[in-house]
Amino acid sequence: MELIDWLANPTWKSEIVLCFIAVFILYFGFKKRSELSRHAAENTVATLLVGGANIFVAIYFLNDLNALAQSAYKSLSIPTLDPEFWDTTPFWIVCLIGVAAKDFVDYWNHRLMHTKWGWPTHAAHHSDTHVNAFTANRIHFLEAFLMTCSYILLLTWLQMPYAIPVVIIFHTLHSKYVHMDLEFEHGPLKYLIASPVYHRWHHADVPEAYGKNLANVMPIYDVMFGTYYNPGKCDAPMGALKSGIADKNPVLILIYPFQEWARLIRQAWSDHLQAKTEQCDRSAAADDASAAPQRAERHSSV
Repeated sequence: MELIDWLANPTWKSEIVLCFIAVFILYFGFKKRSELSRHAAENTVATLLVGGANIFVAIYFLNDLNALAQSAYKSLSIPTLDPEFWDTTPFWIVCLIGVAAKDFVDYWNHRLMHTKWGWPTHAAHHSDTHVNAFTANRIHFLEAFLMTCSYILLLTWLQMPYAIPVVIIFHTLHSKYVHMDLEFEHGPLKYLIASPVYHRWHHADVPEAYGKNLANVMPIYDVMFGTYYNPGKCDAPMGALKSGIADKNPVLILIYPFQEWARLIRQAWSDHLQAKTEQCDRSAAADDASAAPQRAERHSSV
């Protein structure tokens, strides 16, 4: 029971323990020597430092922001199900519905974060060039806030508190699992539960994989909405170096969203000015063209 409670209330301590267990399983059980390489260690240190910064932000800002989101949700007076609605439904089915509902919300959040303006919030997670269990915890505090707000807004109405610990435990363990360098694809169940091969393609730094495999747990959502991509074992490079985000410098990882948004705003302003200039040039050319016959008329009448 203590183990269940420990998993149902994740902390950075429990997350680090689970990640190290996954690393040692890969190293000793599957002979993945790269798990204890210098490259892996440098990425892991960066992840832990990003996580430390997130804890600092959470202490001073996120808790208040989440409380604000909760109060804003209550002010909307969104109708909610009576918790007794689930009393006649077997508990395991309620848990499955909870997992499916959360993953549906995650899919659309994920899809939003793979757009031009949403990408900066999510780039930190893709910055890891040695994808393993620790990568599951490399998340920018902006993404964490966005996800929490979406859960409050889109899932609170379901009112299934008894299922929440099970959903948390499942997502925690599954998230570590799919980030491990394993060649598992799940056979006939591959569309129902995400495999490491499926998710590894999501982290591949190759154009054909960009914006693909956006479901965290149920790839059937990718199949339904046209973002599924899984040609088999993934040997492509990991990370997002091509997008300009660092992989081992936590400071650059944390400031990337603000730098990227500033660049996008400058680009949008530059495009706006260029469009206005081109429009003025076209108007001037049109005015010249309409004035030419009048000038010719005046010359011919002299």
